[in-house]
Amino acid sequence: MVSVSIENFLTNFLRTYPMPFTAKELLAMLCGLGHKLTLSELKDFLDNDARVFALQRNMYITRTGAFTNQLFSFIPTQREVEQKVFVPGDRCIPFVDLDMLSFSLTFEFLGQELPKKEFATDCNTARDMFCLYGDEFSAQYISSDPACQNLHIAENNFELPLKMNLTGISMEPIFEKVDFKYGDRILCRVYDWDKGIIELIPILTHKLNPFQISREDMERQKWYETLENALLESFDSMGPCSSIEEQLANVFYEHRKDLCIPDCGSIHEFLDLSKKIGLELFGVETRLWFKGKDVPAVGKWNEGMYVDDGRAIPFFMLPDFVIDCYIKDQMYEKKDDINEIIEKAIPKDIPISKDEKKLLTLQIENRNAILRKNYNWFADFPNGSLRHRALKLFTEVGSLVCELDCDNKELDQLPQQELVTLSQLYTHVSRILEILSDDSECAEDETCAMELSLEGMEMNFEDIKPLLISALDKVKKNRFNVI
Repeated sequence: MVSVSIENFLTNFLRTYPMPFTAKELLAMLCGLGHKLTLSELKDFLDNDARVFALQRNMYITRTGAFTNQLFSFIPTQREVEQKVFVPGDRCIPFVDLDMLSFSLTFEFLGQELPKKEFATDCNTARDMFCLYGDEFSAQYISSDPACQNLHIAENNFELPLKMNLTGISMEPIFEKVDFKYGDRILCRVYDWDKGIIELIPILTHKLNPFQISREDMERQKWYETLENALLESFDSMGPCSSIEEQLANVFYEHRKDLCIPDCGSIHEFLDLSKKIGLELFGVETRLWFKGKDVPAVGKWNEGMYVDDGRAIPFFMLPDFVIDCYIKDQMYEKKDDINEIIEKAIPKDIPISKDEKKLLTLQIENRNAILRKNYNWFADFPNGSLRHRALKLFTEVGSLVCELDCDNKELDQLPQQELVTLSQLYTHVSRILEILSDDSECAEDETCAMELSLEGMEMNFEDIKPLLISALDKVKKNRFNVI
């Protein structure tokens, strides 16, 4: 496990170091500062951190190294031009830190920071401006905007009002310097990835002859074709990544010499033009995929996840925060029964050895002894009932995952979208448990958002469970050959 001091060093390193490096070189830096970490632990950390790209020959590069000074562009909408403002929204994906909300990014023109300005819009336009985060998450990103603070979107089941304001960036200093019109383009350069600073360069095209194809038009058409081919190639090699942003980040870094150019187009323009690629449903989420086609749960990109004996679950691992949640749930319900925790934590059908079960039991006993010393029922009360519901769903989802333990060919016979949804439910409820494993009380808005999210997940689970069980029954029947 990485200590807090090491994690702080690595966070600063990954946010600021611009050159390719190896894990051995980084380990030498850590050891030189007196930190202790094995090469295996460091590689595991790097391989699971979204701020790093793994390169060939055991090399890595940070996002700041990958995208600093890279170019991308967008065309402000007619309404934005009329109000002399643009909304960053998802337009900077994948070139900026995904953890920095778009309204917190800084935009500079001729060395001066552009001021914030509110943009009046409707709910459909607002959703479109955040669609690359995934339609399922767009309302949550919008609700975090300071301009939407008084709308209480989370309390209204993330339903957006018909009319609303979004925090935008004033274009008035640009209008004062150049004759900017609707249809003109903004070229962007990532100046400081760590601080989220982007330099803007207006590209005026309205003065050009609209009936004549310019060199820039031809280069931009080539850009669309390059992006399309690169994405199609990524679908084949990587499948659907964990998010739209990750898919784009991999593609733009790998093809940066051809895509991050002065005559680049925008991702939104590309999606409007492409006949092969679109935003498609992936369970309860959205991914870039072949237009009009379902995104499958299993493909050659993830077949290697299954072990040679054909089972879909090679080894059972329970995160520390989930164990803590099971223990705290017992204390919340004023119980003290290790066996009950083990029964809930380990699904009946799971392929777990006696040694693995013994090790897990010992881990639970040790954590139980530690957590009970400082547990305060009254302090835990605000989180207790929500955590109990989340654990119940986590247990049910985990049990169904184990029940669906099939080989590769059998997985293909299960309904793919429902299988994807089940996987996403497991991930999403795990995130809620990770938040609730912390002893600190959640903010009211955060609790409300988690309750709504959990309610939706419970409904999704009840919808997909009978379909998956029915399909599994058919798979089991096909296992028996008639003699």
